[in-house]
Amino acid sequence: MIITSNKHFGWLLSIVCILGLVACGGEGGGGGKDFAPAEPTGLMYTGVNSPAIIDSDNAAELASDAFIGGETGSNLGMFSSVADAQSTIERKIKLYEVVQLFDGALHKIDFSNHRGDLLAVKTEQDTVIGDCGGSASYTVEMNDLNGTFTGLMTFNDYCNGNTFISGTAGFYGQVTVDASEFLYFNLSIDMINLTSGDQSYVIDGDVSVDVSGSPSVASLDMFMKDSSGEVFWVNNYSLIISEGVDYFDVNATGRFYNPTYGYVDLSTITPVRTYNIYDWPSSGELQIIGGEGTKAQLIVVDENFLRIIADTNGDGNYNYDTGQISWSDL
Repeated sequence: MIITSNKHFGWLLSIVCILGLVACGGEGGGGGKDFAPAEPTGLMYTGVNSPAIIDSDNAAELASDAFIGGETGSNLGMFSSVADAQSTIERKIKLYEVVQLFDGALHKIDFSNHRGDLLAVKTEQDTVIGDCGGSASYTVEMNDLNGTFTGLMTFNDYCNGNTFISGTAGFYGQVTVDASEFLYFNLSIDMINLTSGDQSYVIDGDVSVDVSGSPSVASLDMFMKDSSGEVFWVNNYSLIISEGVDYFDVNATGRFYNPTYGYVDLSTITPVRTYNIYDWPSSGELQIIGGEGTKAQLIVVDENFLRIIADTNGDGNYNYDTGQISWSDL
């Protein structure tokens, strides 16, 4: 789920975050609010840099990867027209769950408790406990006069939703003067290890979230290295997140780099809607555009199934259709 204001903010993105490398240094006057993209000072993308040619063998992989944020599929050829034998690698950590994980940790800091003495700017240290184990210690400097803050959080097997993280993340942002709500925040992730079941990533990047208005807006740039050593790049993603009573809608744009095929540009045809009681979206359509006029659409059937169609000839006609695919098979 998402946290806007006091609520849980996480979609990224259905999808939604985190990840680039910029130094965190919030300014007392609220500076640093603009999103700063990733720089290859930690992980580096060394894969194919040209537009991906979308075909029947990679259409489903590229479309779902661009949506989720990394390589998907318990069998890497499961969506291909030719399902040849390939290694089985479980990857079920969704990009927006990564955002939610770090966002939830940041929201455990009780900024209102760090106010109230005679110093306008002061530094505090404390530790928060993960929902399913582990801890995260932090140091935060906060300006009582305008609510700006900056700090560093160190994770030690911090657990949320059976996902564990270890490493450091800088952060800065601003809360309201009474410290009751976030206005915006930025997280700079520095080579953090993330593990869930038999899936593991090293993530390195930056996410900036503005929750001062409605809808909320998240900007992301990140590198993600999987257990096989491949690095994927979620580049210049923008997520516009609108909340309903029991759901949230996401409009997403950005460029996703797959080290084997190259990059595709992601855009939203109709907002992707996810109800709070479900793990996966229930409606919405996304599009990816590759090289030579090729493109594909990810169509959400419901919270159990999706469908991917593709124009693999670049002639404007969708000549490839996966049929219904279970979300659980991604």
